[in-house]
Amino acid sequence: MARASDKYLSASGLSKTFGDVRAVDGVSFGIAEREIFGLLGPNGAGKTTIIRILSTVLSPDEGEVTIGGHPVGTEQGHVRGLIGVCPQELALYPELSASDNLVFFGRMAGLNGSAAKRTASEVLSLLGLSDRARDRVEHFSGGMK
Repeated sequence: MARASDKYLSASGLSKTFGDVRAVDGVSFGIAEREIFGLLGPNGAGKTTIIRILSTVLSPDEGEVTIGGHPVGTEQGHVRGLIGVCPQELALYPELSASDNLVFFGRMAGLNGSAAKRTASEVLSLLGLSDRARDRVEHFSGGMK
């Protein structure tokens, strides 16, 4: 885990209740800039609720989150400009290849064609998926997506 001074995202004491269900109970963690971080757990463990809190969709009942030094509770607009959320089932075009999906979304984010292609290639390499770049996403496992 990153030291406090190295944290780009800091979540402290997050809790969220829906009726009688305590979906998140005192969760704390920090993520350094450029660190890859995953939330793992069974259905109902609170992963989606945490993502919704981090992405400003929900407010926690308790706890605080800062992203890039900005408190999520009071600077939602600024925080939304710093983050992106990619849900597993909704974000990819199954009929396109992995590379084509990444180039498309790179172009949507403002990259020119050559920069989008270069970045797509770099991302696929980083994730160990270069050999699957031309494969259609519909044939990928959930983890690969």
